[in-house]
Amino acid sequence: MIAHLLGLPDTPGVMFLVFVCGGMLYFFLIASIAYFLYFKKFKAKFHPTYELDRREMRSAIKWVVIGIVGNGLLMLPIHLAIAKDYSMMYYDVSEHGWGWMFVQVALLLVFTETLIYWTHWAFHKSPFLWKYVHERHHKYKVPQPYSALSFNPLDSFLQAVPHHIAAFFFPVHAGIYVASVTFVTLWAVCIHDRVSFFRWPWLNYTDHHTLHHWYSDFNLGQYTTFWDRLVGTYRSPTVDYEDVPEGIIDRPPNVRPTSTLPTALRTTHAEAAE
Repeated sequence: MIAHLLGLPDTPGVMFLVFVCGGMLYFFLIASIAYFLYFKKFKAKFHPTYELDRREMRSAIKWVVIGIVGNGLLMLPIHLAIAKDYSMMYYDVSEHGWGWMFVQVALLLVFTETLIYWTHWAFHKSPFLWKYVHERHHKYKVPQPYSALSFNPLDSFLQAVPHHIAAFFFPVHAGIYVASVTFVTLWAVCIHDRVSFFRWPWLNYTDHHTLHHWYSDFNLGQYTTFWDRLVGTYRSPTVDYEDVPEGIIDRPPNVRPTSTLPTALRTTHAEAAE
């Protein structure tokens, strides 16, 4: 556990404060760096049409705070169980060897990718979960760094919990656990800043997630597009959908539009218009 690694007592109050304060400090640091670079300092290059909506920004930041505090409370029983050695988390590499260090990273990726995809899928398929849990995050149709963790607390908890419960299913080194929860936060900011430095079809990179915010029901994966492709919820950001304004998705210059609106969306939009 993070408190343990810092040499702090594993008491509920300390664990909660470390999770909440550390989480907020880390998130606002990387989100602020991304916002300053891409939306202010180099705005002309990355987001020339962006205009600050102060009301939306205040809302995003407010829900980040609410989400992290609520997540900290909901996650506390899991952290206490780990601290009491009810999980298979360990601290000494020699306990399972260096080979397992690499194996567990692969297992952790498969475990979290699968659980988070199907959790996210349920949020979008269940009217109840959509309205009362996940819709808050989709208030920001055009994402920016501060909207990355702008969640209802239950949403924040359910999408984060796979990273925290993995050690109850297989041995996870504490360092790998910390790296996992740290990296996923960085990844969340990166896929919400609408800046893509590299593209790989099987990676759920920034453009994929921007398209997810625009159309909602597609590109539900965490790091990869594996489950999206398998289930049929994948949409390529290199396709020029007719109602996505110029500049929202930064497509490669050599890509030609191949269609307008996906068939499933034509039906949805037609029904909405009636």
